[in-house]
Amino acid sequence: MSGLETGRRVRAMWSIGFWIAVGVASYVLGVQSALGQQAEASVLDAARFTTDPPAPLNLVSIQTVGIALLVVGLLAWAVHGIRRALAMLLISVAAIVASQLLKLQLLPRPELFELDAPNTFPSGHMTVFAVLVAAVIWAVPTGMRAVVAIAGAALLSAVGWQLLAFGWHRPSDVLGAIALGVVAFATATLIRPATTRSTPLLYRTIRAGLGMLGWILVAGSLALAAFAATQADQDLLLDAGQFGVIGASVLASRSLLVLSTGPR
Repeated sequence: MSGLETGRRVRAMWSIGFWIAVGVASYVLGVQSALGQQAEASVLDAARFTTDPPAPLNLVSIQTVGIALLVVGLLAWAVHGIRRALAMLLISVAAIVASQLLKLQLLPRPELFELDAPNTFPSGHMTVFAVLVAAVIWAVPTGMRAVVAIAGAALLSAVGWQLLAFGWHRPSDVLGAIALGVVAFATATLIRPATTRSTPLLYRTIRAGLGMLGWILVAGSLALAAFAATQADQDLLLDAGQFGVIGASVLASRSLLVLSTGPR
């Protein structure tokens, strides 16, 4: 095994460990604790629920997801060959199916206080967008991946914001789905590391920028959540949740970019 391949596997292991920790913490703190359930109920109360949200959230259906995966698979086939295309489709479908099994069968939501609602962890919608962003980053030519990662961060941020703003999901649901999507592709990278030896356009600059922006947003979210708790302000708590999922979306896009390219 070459030193470069070993480095890529180490990077994949770090990503798996970090994002599993994010997913587990989201479930334990948001779903399995009374305080977390109450906080997330406050976020839901502050949302403006609608069954007819705008794009991109309203674009998700079995048909559109299937078409999107097919298009990305064809792109990967054209650029990298049939093996890459089939692997990406398999990983994406496995992650989407896993999100439904986790939500409906494996991760129960205890009723810890009377205002509790049915389990929605992890978010199926966010899982779909997370794996699509990951698949596109893997599918495009290497030179385009950093720019695509920026677009992916923007898309995931918009979807995460919508899921909370329109009352479709709790923050823990969204964070768990983001973690699931990254872990799925990181695991695939651990098994078969990326083989590209070229570097995407503006790779170092975009990698550093995404990391800095993501952590700033996460830190701001935690500070705002603490202040909202002292003020018992549901609207501020919703804002804190939205900043948090946006920060996680940016960090996830950075992880996916690094995993698709390898350490430089």
